[in-house]
Amino acid sequence: MDKRQQFAGSYLELFTSSMISFIALTFLLSWLTFFSPYELFENEDRLAMMNYVLIALFTLGPVMAILAGIAFDTFPLVYNVPSFEKTTMRHFLQLNGIGQLFIHVGIYSGTWSLFIELSGIGIILMCLALLSLTSSSLDIVKQKSKSGEVGIFSYAPGLVLVICAFFIGASWFLRDITGMIEVGIAFIVGIFCMMMMSTVLLSHFNRRLGWSTTNPKTLPIRFLFLLIFGIGYTAASFLRARGSISEDIIDMWFAVILLNVFFMMNPIKVMRFSFGRYAKPHSRFVLIGYLLLPMLAIVSIAPIWTGHGGLANIQPTHWLLIIYSCFFIVSGFAIYLHEDHLHYSPSSRVTHWHLVIMFLAAGGLMTWSLYDDSVLLDREYLPIYIWIAIQTTASLLLAVLFIRHTIFPADNWHRMPMFYDRLIENND
Repeated sequence: MDKRQQFAGSYLELFTSSMISFIALTFLLSWLTFFSPYELFENEDRLAMMNYVLIALFTLGPVMAILAGIAFDTFPLVYNVPSFEKTTMRHFLQLNGIGQLFIHVGIYSGTWSLFIELSGIGIILMCLALLSLTSSSLDIVKQKSKSGEVGIFSYAPGLVLVICAFFIGASWFLRDITGMIEVGIAFIVGIFCMMMMSTVLLSHFNRRLGWSTTNPKTLPIRFLFLLIFGIGYTAASFLRARGSISEDIIDMWFAVILLNVFFMMNPIKVMRFSFGRYAKPHSRFVLIGYLLLPMLAIVSIAPIWTGHGGLANIQPTHWLLIIYSCFFIVSGFAIYLHEDHLHYSPSSRVTHWHLVIMFLAAGGLMTWSLYDDSVLLDREYLPIYIWIAIQTTASLLLAVLFIRHTIFPADNWHRMPMFYDRLIENND
């Protein structure tokens, strides 16, 4: 058996752990909304700290587990690298899972000092989980000549993981310095999430579907722009927290970052191949996550006209990006990859529109809740309660879908997914 295929299927454990983490996080958010003893809305410092911990927990937990599952399943096939193997995967899973557990216990404890201590331990463990992938990431860099349609975006994000781990950990332990919490959040959403979304979008539209939405020759300059915008946003967030620049600049900058990722693909070509007479099979989850980007850009600059600057320097679009656009793109790619392993015909794959509608409705309610003065300032929390209820239900249904299809597939599972055999032939 080709060594490139011996670790195929390891994504099943990572996808399952991601969904378990997703369910746990959903219940945690519900508990914080209805039963939290921390009085977060009455204490902006505590709310800002909790916001940082939850963003780190979600991105390094459920989202990162899916991304790692995709990498462990596809990279050995595409690049023929030996270090994406089960020992590395299980080290990542153990460190990541224990880190999440520490944070959950800290939050549920109801004691702020204990929450701070245990969250610090949990964040460090999750950062160490990222560092455990360093060897595999370096092997991908060595194989960059095979990056093909994804170009620099196929190997550079692995190196960013290392920097991301140091930044997230350092931001937490330097949290007493004004602006460091905002630096950590900006790095996660402005660099980590943007880079991972760009890689997944290119992998889906360019490599998997062959739509050639982006010329590979232009990817180095696009990557440079993405990095410059992200670093600039991180620095600007630090200055905003210290009162050196206005909130409007931050809102507009984040909108530019979102539009940059959107136009990295060719939106005209994406729309042409997605709808109408030239439509081709694709992941509608990925497409919806992609089309949400310009809408989130509009939401990002909305406070400039509404006059509502958020609460405790929290940018609501960060959460909208992570929970909806980023999660749609990443989970959509994951579902499509698993269906490749099941050898489902691309034209007959189910979209699960009920989940799409529920998540979009939850996103709309979240937007309203976080931008409407009457909700946050007058404590009319009914929209938040409805949002949490819809979000929880949709999250549970998505988790059940993932687990049912990965652990108990109704059809034969194939070690070699559809399409990737052609990649192996091309690279050989």
